[in-house]
Amino acid sequence: MKRALAIVMMLLLPTPLNAGSTIVGAGSQSCTAWLNRKKNLLVKAAFESWVVGFLSGLNVSAERDIVGGGDFSAIVSWMDRRCKFNSSDQIGVAALDLAMESAGNAAKR
Repeated sequence: MKRALAIVMMLLLPTPLNAGSTIVGAGSQSCTAWLNRKKNLLVKAAFESWVVGFLSGLNVSAERDIVGGGDFSAIVSWMDRRCKFNSSDQIGVAALDLAMESAGNAAKR
Protein backbone atom coordinates (compact mmCIF):
# COMPACT_ATOMS: atom_id res chain seq x y z
CA MET A 1 0.00 0.00 0.00
CA LYS A 2 2.85 2.39 0.82
CA ARG A 3 4.39 1.72 -2.59
CA ALA A 4 1.12 2.49 -4.38
CA LEU A 5 0.77 5.71 -2.39
CA ALA A 6 4.34 6.70 -3.28
CA ILE A 7 3.62 6.09 -6.98
CA VAL A 8 0.47 8.21 -6.86
CA MET A 9 2.34 11.02 -5.09
CA MET A 10 5.06 11.00 -7.78
CA LEU A 11 2.36 11.29 -10.45
CA LEU A 12 1.03 14.44 -8.82
CA LEU A 13 4.28 16.42 -8.90
CA PRO A 14 4.05 19.38 -11.30
CA THR A 15 6.54 19.68 -14.15
CA PRO A 16 7.08 22.95 -16.06
CA LEU A 17 6.95 22.99 -19.86
CA ASN A 18 9.45 24.97 -21.88
CA ALA A 19 6.60 27.25 -23.00
CA GLY A 20 5.96 28.38 -19.44
CA SER A 21 2.98 26.12 -18.77
CA THR A 22 3.00 23.48 -16.08
CA ILE A 23 1.72 19.94 -16.51
CA VAL A 24 0.48 18.42 -13.27
CA GLY A 25 -0.38 14.86 -12.35
CA ALA A 26 0.31 11.83 -14.49
CA GLY A 27 0.78 14.00 -17.57
CA SER A 28 4.07 15.27 -16.16
CA GLN A 29 5.60 11.80 -16.46
CA SER A 30 7.58 10.61 -19.49
CA CYS A 31 6.37 8.57 -22.41
CA THR A 32 8.70 5.84 -21.13
CA ALA A 33 6.53 5.72 -18.02
CA TRP A 34 3.44 5.58 -20.27
CA LEU A 35 4.87 2.58 -22.10
CA ASN A 36 5.64 0.84 -18.78
CA ARG A 37 2.22 1.64 -17.26
CA LYS A 38 0.82 -1.86 -17.78
CA LYS A 39 3.15 -3.22 -15.10
CA ASN A 40 0.98 -1.63 -12.40
CA LEU A 41 -2.80 -1.41 -12.72
CA LEU A 42 -2.95 1.71 -10.53
CA VAL A 43 -0.43 3.54 -12.73
CA LYS A 44 -2.17 2.29 -15.90
CA ALA A 45 -5.50 3.64 -14.68
CA ALA A 46 -3.97 6.94 -13.54
CA PHE A 47 -2.17 7.59 -16.83
CA GLU A 48 -5.06 6.65 -19.08
CA SER A 49 -7.58 8.57 -16.96
CA TRP A 50 -5.32 11.61 -16.98
CA VAL A 51 -5.09 11.61 -20.78
CA VAL A 52 -8.83 11.25 -21.39
CA GLY A 53 -9.54 13.84 -18.70
CA PHE A 54 -7.06 16.24 -20.29
CA LEU A 55 -8.62 15.76 -23.72
CA SER A 56 -12.11 16.15 -22.25
CA GLY A 57 -11.00 19.41 -20.65
CA LEU A 58 -9.75 20.67 -23.99
CA ASN A 59 -13.07 19.74 -25.58
CA VAL A 60 -14.97 21.68 -22.93
CA SER A 61 -12.72 24.72 -23.11
CA ALA A 62 -12.89 24.77 -26.92
CA GLU A 63 -16.66 24.25 -26.81
CA ARG A 64 -16.35 21.56 -29.49
CA ASP A 65 -15.29 17.96 -29.84
CA ILE A 66 -11.58 18.07 -30.62
CA VAL A 67 -10.96 14.35 -30.29
CA GLY A 68 -13.63 12.82 -32.52
CA GLY A 69 -16.14 11.20 -30.21
CA GLY A 70 -13.73 10.19 -27.47
CA ASP A 71 -12.93 6.65 -28.65
CA PHE A 72 -10.96 5.47 -25.60
CA SER A 73 -9.22 2.59 -27.42
CA ALA A 74 -8.19 4.86 -30.28
CA ILE A 75 -6.81 7.45 -27.85
CA VAL A 76 -4.76 4.84 -25.97
CA SER A 77 -3.49 3.31 -29.24
CA TRP A 78 -2.45 6.74 -30.53
CA MET A 79 -0.62 7.46 -27.28
CA ASP A 80 1.12 4.06 -27.44
CA ARG A 81 2.39 4.77 -30.96
CA ARG A 82 3.41 8.35 -30.17
CA CYS A 83 5.26 7.39 -27.00
CA LYS A 84 7.01 4.47 -28.67
CA PHE A 85 8.80 6.89 -30.99
CA ASN A 86 9.21 9.81 -28.55
CA SER A 87 9.88 8.12 -25.22
CA SER A 88 11.48 11.13 -23.51
CA ASP A 89 8.49 13.42 -24.13
CA GLN A 90 5.98 14.07 -21.38
CA ILE A 91 2.63 12.31 -21.51
CA GLY A 92 0.94 15.72 -21.43
CA VAL A 93 2.91 16.93 -24.44
CA ALA A 94 1.99 13.78 -26.36
CA ALA A 95 -1.69 14.24 -25.40
CA LEU A 96 -1.56 17.84 -26.58
CA ASP A 97 -0.09 16.65 -29.90
CA LEU A 98 -3.00 14.21 -30.21
CA ALA A 99 -5.46 17.04 -29.62
CA MET A 100 -3.75 19.29 -32.18
CA GLU A 101 -3.64 16.50 -34.76
CA SER A 102 -7.30 15.68 -34.15
CA ALA A 103 -8.31 19.33 -34.34
CA GLY A 104 -6.41 19.67 -37.64
CA ASN A 105 -8.13 16.60 -39.04
CA ALA A 106 -11.54 17.90 -37.95
CA ALA A 107 -10.86 21.25 -39.64
CA LYS A 108 -10.15 19.47 -42.95
CA ARG A 109 -13.59 17.82 -42.93
